[in-house]
Amino acid sequence: MAIKEAEMFYKQAMAFLEQGKVNKSIEFFDSALKIDKDYVSAWNDKGVAFMELGKYQDALNCFEQVVRLEPGDNMAWYNRGYVLLILKEHQEAVNTFDLFLSRYSKKDDFYKYALYLQAQGLYNLKKYDESSKLIKKALKMDKKFKEARDLMEMIGKKQATKKSV
Repeated sequence: MAIKEAEMFYKQAMAFLEQGKVNKSIEFFDSALKIDKDYVSAWNDKGVAFMELGKYQDALNCFEQVVRLEPGDNMAWYNRGYVLLILKEHQEAVNTFDLFLSRYSKKDDFYKYALYLQAQGLYNLKKYDESSKLIKKALKMDKKFKEARDLMEMIGKKQATKKSV
């Protein structure tokens, strides 16, 4: 019975989230989690809700809870890396995307964006050569990937400046 009740709260939370009522959705995720503290989907989507509110540390806590409960949840690792990048935890973000990319075999948009985000972390760590290699991989998958092209241009400028010094 309790599991059904947790699912009911979760479904209501998702409905509020889809309606843009983010704070209300978090209340319902919390209700679901009070009943089932190991409800992975509720933790993950609560993290997404916190991201929408710009509460990145809270979002990170949720994604880390998902990873503790379900270490094989690749999207939780992706979300964790993304939030770490926003929080300027660049080395930890790079490490997280490394794990994600090593386990996520599908060559879809998440893979491409993970390459880009990892490259962005490396760029912020001033590891321009490593960043450039990842961007080239992302651009091989999608030649029109604007963000990757922009980052490649920024890397090129940094590398040119480094050589002229």
